[in-house]
Amino acid sequence: MIFSNNRLGKFIRNGRQDLKLTQEQLAEKLNCNLSYLGNIERGKNIPSLKLFCRIIQILSLSADEFIHQNLHAEDSTYLVYCRNAHRKSLRFFWKMPEH
Repeated sequence: MIFSNNRLGKFIRNGRQDLKLTQEQLAEKLNCNLSYLGNIERGKNIPSLKLFCRIIQILSLSADEFIHQNLHAEDSTYLVYCRNAHRKSLRFFWKMPEH
């Protein structure tokens, strides 16, 4: 199983840049640490489910759009979404199709 946060980070960064927001402005709107947001955009951290929902709301993004884009990714992988009930965190996994 391949674990990737990079696509989620790029999706968030592109949404932020489309609205011409700086990381500082978005971090302020989210009431989160600037370096944490930067790490999310670089794929080093994954936002909590709550923070992810706030991000897509502020950026007028769609979780469905993110999933749809990645279900049709060029590398022919498919998306599996998992949520850790104890940490309420969001995890995205790409699993190579079995032949």
